[in-house]
Amino acid sequence: MSDAPPSSTTAVLFFSHRPEREWSNKQFVPRDRAKSRRVADTLYRHTRSAVAESGFPWIAATDDRQRGTGFGERLTNALADAFAEGYERALVVGSDCPRLHEVDWERVDDRLAAGHPVLGPTPGRDGTYLIGLTREQFDAGAFAALPWQTSRLFEALAAHLADRAKASPVLLQPRADVNGLADLLRLLRRGQAHLPHDLTTRLRRVLGAHVAAEFTSGRPRRSSLRRIRSRGPPRPADA
Repeated sequence: MSDAPPSSTTAVLFFSHRPEREWSNKQFVPRDRAKSRRVADTLYRHTRSAVAESGFPWIAATDDRQRGTGFGERLTNALADAFAEGYERALVVGSDCPRLHEVDWERVDDRLAAGHPVLGPTPGRDGTYLIGLTREQFDAGAFAALPWQTSRLFEALAAHLADRAKASPVLLQPRADVNGLADLLRLLRRGQAHLPHDLTTRLRRVLGAHVAAEFTSGRPRRSSLRRIRSRGPPRPADA
């Protein structure tokens, strides 16, 4: 790694499992490992493109590069590494928000430059799809101790950043993430009004014509889910 300072003071931290791990954690299509893997790969590639098009340098902090025993510790270490590289501001995103391409990255960075942390809440404010903070607002110990992966995260994170910044976080428009089959179905039912046409097309192609038709027209029939069979390698243990 070069010792030269980064060309930008802001970096996007793409913190995510690789598709080969993500599908096993979320099981997007129950009992069908092959389709779950392809859904994970489709969402991952779409998000990576959105990050690459942000205009900012980005850091791929995938599970094979993460350090730590729990989610909070791994994310904290990834942020600490980004700041150690010389960046002053970081925008943290994952691979499970299909509408990340809608984010106005420059505007988010402007708010950070003005001293305001930024949060992108999920509907219901039980999680976040984007966390923007500065080096000064980052307290590794307190950050790692937040209630990650619980419904209490958003309020705790907002309070923590407000205390560190002495300013309330700027809240972006709520955007849904995809954590399982129900989220995927809801996403596809809404279709092109909420998603790029190519992403909708790829997801429907992954699910297959028969399954996609049932999923996008309403709740899938029990008989359809029973017909799905497991394929692919054994599921690895979660870390």
